[in-house]
Amino acid sequence: MSNSEVYRYPRYYAIGYQWNTQQECQFIQSCLTAYGPAQAKRLLDIGCGSGRHLQWLAMQGYPMTGVDLSSEMVAFVQEQASQNHLSIAVSIDDLRELSIQGTFDAAYCFMDTFRFLLTNEEVLKHLRKVAELLVPGGLYLTDFWIPSQWDQIASEIHQWEQTSGSTLVRVFYVQHPESVDPVAQTFEDELVFEIEEAGQTKQIRGGRTRTRLFMPQEFRLLVEHSGVFDCVSTHGEFDLSKPFDSFYHSWRMITVLKKR
Repeated sequence: MSNSEVYRYPRYYAIGYQWNTQQECQFIQSCLTAYGPAQAKRLLDIGCGSGRHLQWLAMQGYPMTGVDLSSEMVAFVQEQASQNHLSIAVSIDDLRELSIQGTFDAAYCFMDTFRFLLTNEEVLKHLRKVAELLVPGGLYLTDFWIPSQWDQIASEIHQWEQTSGSTLVRVFYVQHPESVDPVAQTFEDELVFEIEEAGQTKQIRGGRTRTRLFMPQEFRLLVEHSGVFDCVSTHGEFDLSKPFDSFYHSWRMITVLKKR
C-alpha cells in the first residue's frame, strides 16, 4: 500500500472522495443478493481509507470490518464510528500481508487500491489470503484503473472537486509517463489535493508512488492461477447491468470474484 502524504489528512480525503458512495455500496448489496452466500452480512473493506463505504453499509445494518495502512485514516474511522454509534471494527494492516483474523461473507478492495500489488507473486499471495478469510462461496470485489487508449498508458490525469460546508477539495490523480517500466508493467502516479478553506488555498502533494497496471485478460489469468476464486462478472460501472467490454468505454474495471 502507499504512504502518500494525502493519507495524513483523512478529513480532506473524506470530502474529496464522498462522491458515488451510495452507488458503490448499493452495487455491493446487489452482488450479495445475486451471487453471495445466503444471509451474507459480515463485510471486510480492504484499504478502507476514510471509511465512506464502512459507514454507509454499517448504517444499513452490516457489521463492518476495515483495514488500512494509514494510522491517521484508521483513527478517523474509529472516531466517526464512535460518534455515530456504528458497528465498525478497523485496524492498521498491509494489503500485501493481511494479518487480520476473522471470517467474512464478502470482501471488497475499491478506489484502485489493488494497484499497489506490484508483482504476480504479491497478487497471488493476496488473493489466497483473502480467500482464507471468506466463507465458502464468499465474494471478493475489486476495481482498478484501465487505460482508455493504448498509446496513452500512464499519461492520464483525472480530476474532480467536492464541497462540505465551507471547505472545497479538488482532487487530481496524475500519472507520470516517464516513469513507466514496460517489463515490470509499473509506473508512478500521484494524488494531489488543492484545498480552499477559511479564505485560503493550499496544496497537498501526495508524492509519487509506484503502482501496477493490470489488463483484463491478465487479471483473469491471475485469478484462475490463484486456484481459489472464479470470476463471476466484470463491469465498467458499479452497475450489474453494465458489463465491461470493448464496446463500453470505462476508465476502470470492477470484478466480482467468488470463492471456490
